[in-house]
Amino acid sequence: MTLRVHIDTDCGVDDAFALAMLARAHQGIEIGSVSAVFGNTYVDQAAANARGVLRLAGCGAEVYIGAGSGLAKRRVERMRPAHGVDGLNGAGFSQRWKLPELARGHGVSLLAFVARRKIAGLFLGPLTNLAQGLLDDPAAFRDWRPTIMAGAFAVEGKAAGGADFNSWSDPEALQRVLEAGVCPRLMPMDITSQVTLTRAGLDAGAACCGSPLSARLARSAGAYMDFHARVWGTVDACHPHDAVAAASLIAPEAFTFAPARLRVAVDGVRQGRIDRIDGAPNAEVCVGVDVAAIERLILTALFGQAAVAA
Repeated sequence: MTLRVHIDTDCGVDDAFALAMLARAHQGIEIGSVSAVFGNTYVDQAAANARGVLRLAGCGAEVYIGAGSGLAKRRVERMRPAHGVDGLNGAGFSQRWKLPELARGHGVSLLAFVARRKIAGLFLGPLTNLAQGLLDDPAAFRDWRPTIMAGAFAVEGKAAGGADFNSWSDPEALQRVLEAGVCPRLMPMDITSQVTLTRAGLDAGAACCGSPLSARLARSAGAYMDFHARVWGTVDACHPHDAVAAASLIAPEAFTFAPARLRVAVDGVRQGRIDRIDGAPNAEVCVGVDVAAIERLILTALFGQAAVAA
């Protein structure tokens, strides 16, 4: 059975991996629509990157431009050290195509429509678009279970105060989602940092695959891996955080989730940190992953079985 999915992305390097994976998983996944949000790069560039990756992967899903800043309107940093100004470390896509805006052109919120239809949701950046969609039709999202890339519990996130970047960028949005009856499935950095892709593996896969998209992904990963060497201590390797979250849609049997009640610090030195608290669960948190299986899955989805075998 094919799983139809809406993806919300701030399309940086690991987002591009995730989009390419899902676009190439033709038999199990169908990307119905995509929305862009600020984060790894500014929102217009994130939308252009998402569209470019999808088109090179043979996917014609519509891409919408969403929120350019968080609910609290904090200053948006234009230069992300792992992703560069264009989100893909110089391999970003042109903005020549005029893309539709998420907040216009619909009788109802696109995200509310997605939630009401029980289409799967995958949120790879700050949750601003989802939080704004909740204002339009809160009942549509009741008990919806989107997968979101958020959280740093036992590990130290790389945003200020130790939070993960997505939660830190718009903590008010995440807290609104948790309070609104949505039941998100969190993929925290505790899990994604267990999965590693090597520079040699990416380069070899791209060379064997030989597609323009594979070459662009491998090129964008250079500075991303350099950043990982500085902050994670990896050597010629990286943690493909968003690709791991995407893999949970393709191979759910490789992941273990547990219910939890969560609360987000919305300001102060702990801005964006997520705490487990007592009370009825308002989310599920991923607590286990088959690392070897997911590393194989990501490489196979990106470059094909023959490339991985080679």
